[in-house]
Amino acid sequence: MRKTLKSDGDLFTPALSQTTVSVWQTDANGLYCEVDRGIIEEFTRTSVRLSTISDEIAFYFRDDGTLFRAEM
Repeated sequence: MRKTLKSDGDLFTPALSQTTVSVWQTDANGLYCEVDRGIIEEFTRTSVRLSTISDEIAFYFRDDGTLFRAEM
């Protein structure tokens, strides 16, 4: 079951357990598409920092419509 991670509490569990999360953003047509996948390294009220599958660090803002999902 996929769970959309909205609150700090939702993000805390996958960050602590190092569960892979997917990042979804809208495309030009307004449809959500997966844009990245990785492990949450840090999160604040406004952003999430991921260590991505390709061993890069990525930052995403939580308040711009970006969705984070985890397999729970």
